[in-house]
Amino acid sequence: MEDLPTEAARRHAIAWATSLVAGTPLAPQPYEAELLERYARGELTLNQVLAHLDVRVHHVLYRSRAVHPFSEAQLLDLLEQSRAYNEQHDLTGLLCYSRDGHFVQVLEGEAAAVHAVFARIQRDGRHQQVKVLSDAAGPARMFGDWRMAFARVEAAEFHWLIGYLEAHRRHLVLPQVPINDPHLGTLLAAFGAL
Repeated sequence: MEDLPTEAARRHAIAWATSLVAGTPLAPQPYEAELLERYARGELTLNQVLAHLDVRVHHVLYRSRAVHPFSEAQLLDLLEQSRAYNEQHDLTGLLCYSRDGHFVQVLEGEAAAVHAVFARIQRDGRHQQVKVLSDAAGPARMFGDWRMAFARVEAAEFHWLIGYLEAHRRHLVLPQVPINDPHLGTLLAAFGAL
């Protein structure tokens, strides 16, 4: 595939192509739009854009509340099952649990695998009030070394985290509060870049 010679020609082609798919599931997601913008500026060739799209990773970040607080044994069982499933389906991520029974989790991998496990999670009767905070593609895994990392946090820290993630999603700014858990630090850094 041959690249167009000028930025104006590339922008025209992108505008034409995106107008064809506007309002459909094929419309560019933020990561895809970023790649198209880099192509328009001449930073990437069309083949490089396609290569980036071939290796993109999908993630879902959600929060929920346990119907009944989990015991230590239940948490360990959940983590063991999650890690085994994630290993089989090439998923990675992070599960945070607050002592008052709230969860926040990020799952990442191939889009179909992420959506399949998230559909199972939504049907799981052990929790309720499932709310998606982010569902998008990105250039790389944020938690690639963790089949399912785990962080147990105090309720106040957890609710600050949820407030931060919700505010970030709405492009609001919250003052920085020190987060001591390294897993939560990674989560904040990863989603702060989106």
